[in-house]
Amino acid sequence: MEKICLDYYAALDFLRGEPTAVEKLNYYMNNDEICISALTLAHLLYTIKKQDVIISFANSITVLPIDRKVAIVSSKIRNELAENNIEISQEALINAAVCIVNDAFLFTRKAAEYEKIKGLKKV
Repeated sequence: MEKICLDYYAALDFLRGEPTAVEKLNYYMNNDEICISALTLAHLLYTIKKQDVIISFANSITVLPIDRKVAIVSSKIRNELAENNIEISQEALINAAVCIVNDAFLFTRKAAEYEKIKGLKKV
C-alpha cells in the first residue's frame, strides 16, 4: 500500500466533484492510503466555507504533520532550487517535503511546479 498525498489543488478538485480527480482518487482509495499535509488542510479550511465538509474529508484520510524533519528537508530543497535560480511557492515546497519525509506520492494538477524537486515521487 502506497501513500498518495493530495496537494491543495487536487483536494479541491476532488471536493468540487471534478470528474478526473474523483475518478483517479476513487482508484487510489481502493488500493492506497490517501493523505494531505496539515498545511493543505489549513488552506482548505480557510478557503472553503463548508467547514463540515472539509472536516469530514480530513477525518476520512490521513493528515501528515509538518515537523522538524519536514523543515529540514524543505530547507534542503529550497537551497538546491535556489542554486539553479528556480523559484517555488512555500506551499509547494512544504508539501513536497512532507511527501519525501513520509515516502508518499504527490497527487497534483500542478505537476510543473514540482518538476525540479529531486526525490519527489508523483502520480
